[in-house]
Amino acid sequence: MTTEKILEVVTLYRKRFETEKVHKERMDLFSHFSFSNQEVAKRKMLEHAYYLLDGVEEFARNPDKIGKTNRHLGSIQTLLLISGWYTLDELMNHNRPD
Repeated sequence: MTTEKILEVVTLYRKRFETEKVHKERMDLFSHFSFSNQEVAKRKMLEHAYYLLDGVEEFARNPDKIGKTNRHLGSIQTLLLISGWYTLDELMNHNRPD
């Protein structure tokens, strides 16, 4: 993906996070993640995905960080899929050239 396309995807997700009033918060590095309470799990995944978004935007502007950019974007998209915000087809379409 081009830098421009990555930033376009970042903008799409940022708007949705803002519209849905998701808070930006990193997951606790030392806690065990559980699906025992699905609503809490979903909220934590979305908050972490939103937290990662700033890094993707920053890394996308640095050609030396393309690997990190793609890993973070892939993590965000995985969290969005598991949270039920998008289907796999929709996520794949986000990444395709216009």
